[in-house]
Amino acid sequence: MAEQTFAATPAQTATRRLTRAEKTGFGLGDLACNLSWQLVGGFLLYFYTNVALISAAAAGTLMLAARIIDAVADPVFGALVDRTRSRHGRARPYLLYGAVPFGVLSVLTFTSPDLSHTGKVIYAAVTFLAMGIVFSAVNIPYASLMPLMTRDGQERMQLGTARAIGMSIGTIFVAVATPHLVKAFGSGNEQRGYLVTAILLGAAGAVFLLVTFRTVAEHHQDEDRPAADGRRTGVVTAVRQLFRNGPWVVSALFMIVNFTRLGLLTTVTVYFSLYVLKAPWTISVLLPLISGSLLLGSLAAPRFFARFGKRRGNILALAAGAALFAVLPLAESSIGLFIGLYVVACLAISLSMTSSFTLTADAVDYHEWKFGERATGLLHAAQSLTTKAGTAVGSALVAWVLAATDFDPRHAGAATVTGLRWLYYGAPVLFLLVQLLVMSYWRMDEQHPRILSDLRARREADAS
Repeated sequence: MAEQTFAATPAQTATRRLTRAEKTGFGLGDLACNLSWQLVGGFLLYFYTNVALISAAAAGTLMLAARIIDAVADPVFGALVDRTRSRHGRARPYLLYGAVPFGVLSVLTFTSPDLSHTGKVIYAAVTFLAMGIVFSAVNIPYASLMPLMTRDGQERMQLGTARAIGMSIGTIFVAVATPHLVKAFGSGNEQRGYLVTAILLGAAGAVFLLVTFRTVAEHHQDEDRPAADGRRTGVVTAVRQLFRNGPWVVSALFMIVNFTRLGLLTTVTVYFSLYVLKAPWTISVLLPLISGSLLLGSLAAPRFFARFGKRRGNILALAAGAALFAVLPLAESSIGLFIGLYVVACLAISLSMTSSFTLTADAVDYHEWKFGERATGLLHAAQSLTTKAGTAVGSALVAWVLAATDFDPRHAGAATVTGLRWLYYGAPVLFLLVQLLVMSYWRMDEQHPRILSDLRARREADAS
């Protein structure tokens, strides 16, 4: 495939439409990331506590500590994207050179060497931290692609849909296939089963990232430039501007609460199925539904948000999801009814998930309109930081509740079961209501058309 060219006039970039291959390739990027990242989110804590035999308290603490440490990598990669100039573009080179290391770290994270408990904790901390850093190296540039590919709001929602589809397919496959792959390849040895599964998913993820690199193009990279005097805003000033960017603050708060809920729910589902429902087969049903519903919700999202707008649409979807989660405990004794209510709740929440991918892209436009510099990489890096922090906090909460209730992998006592119920039912309702409150402060539905018009006028004036 010939290398794409990127230089274009403002008039050309204003009218250029994305191809189906670009939209599909963009979606494959999230599929690639989620093949490994969802294996971590859904099964790593279980792997630590039940396979590597690391204590729940140690596992939860190391997962949170590693996320805090590797958070430093997020703004670094964001700044690098903003300053990168190459024949491959600004974000695409990171997909090219980060794909294979990401696949390798996926395997090492699910390797458990024969060490003492302390040695296992240290090995787990190092590999988990390294994987988080490499994840930043590919995921931040990937997220930065959306505003570099298009300025059109409808196309961004379509890219958000493609991303949601990729995410849901990856999550469904990992959730459904992992228990069966571990059993098939392990033949009773879960350690070997997880290792082989990680090798397969890591290799597939690396290949899909390379496909994304080859199929997408950065049509707006030449417009994402420094101020007129040729100088870039200093780091301290850029961070200050970040917190004066109202749409970004809302999107960041929205994402950290969203991914705390998602990280908690993804992690606790395995334990909930095993020790509360006492139906291991429901792991392969409940886990895929978390993002499997995103596949259907993403198809309805463009029309839904075109009618209601992002603020009102999210409020409606989140309120419905919270109400349905609140009544789930009443259906626990009937698995069929329980799953039915769960499906509807996940479908409602999936609408909000799809729109969340576009919030930061809108904040990038606002940033250029207010400060004269888009800071695409920095804004998406900060979003990635909140996403990773939220996921880590959610997973750590599960581990700490297990530790506080004296969790024993061989038998969960009454205190552990009660703790798992509160985590599974009560925490999601709380987080959904907080997300609803945060989204009530979103004002870009009214402001975005005017901002785009002003930016277009500025570019036309610069070109003349």
